[in-house]
Amino acid sequence: MEETLTPEVAASLLQAVAEGDGIEDSVSIQTLLALSEMALDLERLPLCERLAEVGHRRAVAEDALEEAAWALFLIARVILKDALGRIEEALLAGEEVNLDARLVGALNEAREAAESLDDQRLIGNIDQLQGIHHRAIGDLHRARQFFTTSLAAKMDTDDGLGAANSLHNLGELEMSLENHEDALGFFDRAAEMFEEVEQPLESAHSLSLASHALIHLDRLGEARERLEVSLDIGRDAQDETTQIVAHWGLADIGHLIEDIPLEIENLQAAVVLFIHLEQAVPHQLRTRLDAMVDALDSD
Repeated sequence: MEETLTPEVAASLLQAVAEGDGIEDSVSIQTLLALSEMALDLERLPLCERLAEVGHRRAVAEDALEEAAWALFLIARVILKDALGRIEEALLAGEEVNLDARLVGALNEAREAAESLDDQRLIGNIDQLQGIHHRAIGDLHRARQFFTTSLAAKMDTDDGLGAANSLHNLGELEMSLENHEDALGFFDRAAEMFEEVEQPLESAHSLSLASHALIHLDRLGEARERLEVSLDIGRDAQDETTQIVAHWGLADIGHLIEDIPLEIENLQAAVVLFIHLEQAVPHQLRTRLDAMVDALDSD
């Protein structure tokens, strides 16, 4: 279920909704859901949920089953974001965590709607959310099952972006289990698929994580190659965050191979980018760089 809106029109409509102009009943259901997804991307979760709920109500009233199912999926995504935040807080506090009951209910409702339509692409999306939920509470076995079924559904429906996301999630899961060879395979496949669907920054992210797997496998030359590709992607896209991740990784490579100029060059580049973003330079980064410079000065 997709609705094409220009960024300008979408932003204008979203602002009108946020200001309470009451346009929810004057636009199409598809437009409502497209705006809901835009609000989600902007982290405006209450607005996203409100739009999705209105879209679901109208879709049910008009017997628009596909739109109703998609609205339920969007509502589940909002609830997932909220649940993940609470799960993280509980883990930091050393508390026991379990599946979030509200999220379980929302995912089950969305799945029932998707299965009634035999919408394999939407079912794959829901499996993805299920996997993320189970991974968050440490149930990695079930998470792997959901990510694997999601990947199969994405491949069957030629959803390249969805398949790439599933591969990336599987890579992260295998890394957490210290299955570095398996993780590398998933990250490399994810990077390739992200590139095929023209998502270069996502590809760069997968490449950076592939480099971590390679470091664990003591294949430092290959790790460096992936980080350099990731850095080039970040530069081409003028994305400072991607560049920071790559520079930091290259600095770690420099440290491991005892290439002091490589380490210092990349630490300095990362610091400059943090300053350019007007963000505080992480203490560990600044301390590490200062210690290296002091050591060189003392020599």
